[in-house]
Amino acid sequence: MTTATNNDEPERYIYSEVDMEEFKKSPVKRELLSFATAMGRSCAPSLKTRYQYDPSNPLVGLSPATASLHGSLRAMTETWLKDIPPDTQAKARFGNPSFRSWHERLVERSDGIIRCILDCHRLHRSEQQQSDADGMLSYPDGVIQHCSEAGYAVATNTVTTDSKRKEDNAVVTELREYLHAGFGHPIRLDYGTGHESSFLVFLLCLCKIGCFGSTQQISSGDSSSSSTATPPVLAPVALSIFSQYLQVTRGLQTDYMLEPAGSHGVWGLDDYHCLPFYFGACQLIQNDGSIPEEQHSPSCIHGNNLLQTKGDMYMYLGCIRYIKSLKKGVPFFESSPMLDDISHIPSWTKVSTGLLRLYEGEVLDKRPVVQHFMFGNIFKGECCVIK
Repeated sequence: MTTATNNDEPERYIYSEVDMEEFKKSPVKRELLSFATAMGRSCAPSLKTRYQYDPSNPLVGLSPATASLHGSLRAMTETWLKDIPPDTQAKARFGNPSFRSWHERLVERSDGIIRCILDCHRLHRSEQQQSDADGMLSYPDGVIQHCSEAGYAVATNTVTTDSKRKEDNAVVTELREYLHAGFGHPIRLDYGTGHESSFLVFLLCLCKIGCFGSTQQISSGDSSSSSTATPPVLAPVALSIFSQYLQVTRGLQTDYMLEPAGSHGVWGLDDYHCLPFYFGACQLIQNDGSIPEEQHSPSCIHGNNLLQTKGDMYMYLGCIRYIKSLKKGVPFFESSPMLDDISHIPSWTKVSTGLLRLYEGEVLDKRPVVQHFMFGNIFKGECCVIK
């Protein structure tokens, strides 16, 4: 058994069933699952935390670093797909080859995107004002908007980041791998929960290096430090950042017809995602009286008017609305029997608990999904044999 090297380049360590069994009981798997759990729980309204995602004002609650990431994701949604349209001559049922050009752009611009995130964190972390009574992050007027615009500009290549700090090189090298893996595979032309989990790893690493905001408790200043972000800090990331990420990935899935990686077909949640269903179910838990009565029961997903009016605000409802838009004319219990079964569970608390178990059992504990994970000095793969 050997551990990760000091090489800056992240490496793959899961090759065999022996490696997989080591990963299942490893600290890094527990860390990732705990992070996903905390992200979900932060979405549940409480008397202490009254953050509510507003799609018309998505930057509320974000830190300068995560606002920069949000801007870059928005640029991907608004410009990249327009710049790189699908190849209309492609004959394959799945996987339009133009996705390879889209992914090449991601690789080319990821260095600037990540350095902009780090710059915004470094330049503005001292400007954080006293958090309000709900523990929300607060910055002077214009800071968060400026960072979002900076992230957008770097992603559209209209400006280049001023920073090429050598001390950031190791972090940038590692984070780029997780970002590249978070949007699908350019050779196989597919996307699935493993890619979604790579994006979660990317967010975990940003959290560990302090980019979520200074309400975190950071044990030391190096990239290997552990951190605990409070629910008011995590909730905007889980709901706002992931909502923008979903806009990107859904565009990729529909425009480039990416093949579902490891899909269970109708017997899965949907063909591509798991985490948005968990985060969205947590968001609908009735803790403080803030959730409208019509949304108290998971059976509310059968109300199409509710899906149309609330789908942008509530992630789970948005996921169901999206699925129904793709499978028009087919009864929901036929097109999505698992989601239909879930709608008969009596509470969102039980739904969220079951979805978290599903994520662990069907994603993190499945070798075909996690064997492509890369490990470095922030997301440490100390559990696995190097081949």
